[in-house]
Amino acid sequence: MTGNRFHRLRVRVVPALFLLAALTLVAPAWAAIFTDISGLPMQRAIERLAAKGILRGTGDRFTPNGPVTRGELALYLFRAFGLTGEGAKLPAYRDAGEIAPEHRTAVAALTGMGTVSPQKVEVRKGPVLYTLSVDKAVYSPDQRILISFTILNTSDQPIQFEYANTQFWDFIVRNPKGEEVAKWSLGRPFLPVSGPVSLAAKQPIKAQTFWRQLDQADDAVDPGRYEIIAVHTTKANPTSLSLFFNKGVMSAYPDGTFKPRQQATRLELATITARGLGLPDGGGLNASDANAVPQEDRGTMAAALEKRLINFVGGREVRPAQGVTRAELAQALDAVMDILKRYNFAKGTLKDPVSGTPPQLTIEDERKALRTFRVARNHVVYRNDRPAELRDLRPGDTLAFLNVGDVGDVAYIEATGR
Repeated sequence: MTGNRFHRLRVRVVPALFLLAALTLVAPAWAAIFTDISGLPMQRAIERLAAKGILRGTGDRFTPNGPVTRGELALYLFRAFGLTGEGAKLPAYRDAGEIAPEHRTAVAALTGMGTVSPQKVEVRKGPVLYTLSVDKAVYSPDQRILISFTILNTSDQPIQFEYANTQFWDFIVRNPKGEEVAKWSLGRPFLPVSGPVSLAAKQPIKAQTFWRQLDQADDAVDPGRYEIIAVHTTKANPTSLSLFFNKGVMSAYPDGTFKPRQQATRLELATITARGLGLPDGGGLNASDANAVPQEDRGTMAAALEKRLINFVGGREVRPAQGVTRAELAQALDAVMDILKRYNFAKGTLKDPVSGTPPQLTIEDERKALRTFRVARNHVVYRNDRPAELRDLRPGDTLAFLNVGDVGDVAYIEATGR
């Protein structure tokens, strides 16, 4: 084993009659995003996801009760998490040839991505506040994890610490077996310290490092749950804080197959999305069929229920082995997009009646600038939380809307007005 795998940082208005005629003429050409989801609890989630290109249907049909394969699950989660696929390599699954070409990058990314949970922890010892954090919750296989450790004197008086040498802190990563795979101090020289080191009132000691998801041999770490540790290396009673890095949120089967064509289960949807978000385990799994959930997955399933990634069915059942439907998938993906704040709603006040062919919206944005957006052929409108049409929008309405691919036409509109 050579070296260490950490790196420090130094750190305009149209006449009313004409407008009415124009809207009447173009009405048949404009349609809802999907025609088979009206009235479903997940309707608006499906429409938001479709507007952002996360979920797609076949023509104007979404098929909400249709099945979801494991390959499709990987693809949709890949989009929702906003992964790039850079640095991801498809493992040598025995059935790799069965993975559709359009799913391969997603499968590689999901099996290699990592999440940190929690993203920040704090511990107080008397007047000293310790904080350990990372820069993100979700990481692609090639991304470096920025780890920050702060030791803050919150009191009005200086505090003295005794150290054996000039190594005031350390960073360590341990694998699922508890073995060290990376250590910041490994191979570094440190000088002796002759006396106590003082930390002034209200002042912090700050340390940062990068971990490149590599072990001491410069090899990528295997899938599993890794402990990221920061240590205040005082002579007496050193203080440690830990975060947990989950490497590979979607795994293969014990026989080395991925089974991309097999229908994904409710257990897989719940655990993969929860781990992908880096959620800490929830409380007890209060389900009538909790015993059907593997012991090691019950905390994760509880967290998924708490965050509404999945719902109870029947008599408060989770039905872990039941196949996932496309509507259930939409619920989980919508929650992921919300938690990660990936919807990026544009907002503004409608200035003029909707006009033009294709229709256009002119709004005053939050910076008081006038902006015009074209409306997509397939779109949905809600006004005061009720289904509406473009003609129902009124100047002065407050709009929040989604563009196709962020810069495309407007496909989803939520309006609030009198």
